[in-house]
Amino acid sequence: MNSMNKWAHIGVVAGGLILADQIIKLGVTQWLAPVGRISVIPGFFNLTYVQNTGVAFGMFAGSHSTLRLMILAALALAALAIIVFFIHNSGDNEPLFLWGLSFICGGALGNQVDRIHNSGAVVDFLDFYLGSFHWPVFNLADIGITMGTALIILHLWRNR
Repeated sequence: MNSMNKWAHIGVVAGGLILADQIIKLGVTQWLAPVGRISVIPGFFNLTYVQNTGVAFGMFAGSHSTLRLMILAALALAALAIIVFFIHNSGDNEPLFLWGLSFICGGALGNQVDRIHNSGAVVDFLDFYLGSFHWPVFNLADIGITMGTALIILHLWRNR
């Protein structure tokens, strides 16, 4: 993959993830928010409408200060700058690495779009639990970030 194709790939994958994430969140906001929760697999999986004002897994939630919003925006911009740096410096023949960066970029931007449109909050809706163990509610952008991280770890492991 040449340099131009590398950037096109990143744009298509990240853009597709952002678009899918935002369309799903729009549907969740319109149809799930009024009811709050729908049990899909009792005892294991619900669709639950949550406005997460924190970061990963709800950390720093509850604070609505302007400073918190500025810090989150600065962290997102720093992360994207690092991603652009890695894309620019990556070889043209590193598909796992590029797919990983694409997913992380799309997920990070998808959640950042939410923060801009929702006064600093991100819409989460995928709610998994088993007995008393309850995983934090998450969304498609979070899945993209997690998948991207896993692909980069796999790339690093294969090329150690």
